[in-house]
Amino acid sequence: MEPRTAPPMTDLDDILDGLRARPAPPALAAIGDGVMHGLAVRREAGTARRGMMMALGIAAVVGVVGSIAPATPAQAEPLFGVPSGAPSHLLTD
Repeated sequence: MEPRTAPPMTDLDDILDGLRARPAPPALAAIGDGVMHGLAVRREAGTARRGMMMALGIAAVVGVVGSIAPATPAQAEPLFGVPSGAPSHLLTD
């Protein structure tokens, strides 16, 4: 078997005309679905990544603001006790 030799570059227009005249391979018709599926997967991954980064940023801001803001001391009161503003409570004190 003889090795194939490349045609000279001066025949490039003739080669391209020959390719244009030939029908496209059937595998090329199905390639669009694969490409569009791959793009959709990448778009979903990017959306998920942006959402996670936004949640991380919000959590960081809330954490920093919460640690910087002055906290008031906690005051525990009985759950079912007499409210501090009730007349009976005011009379006993």
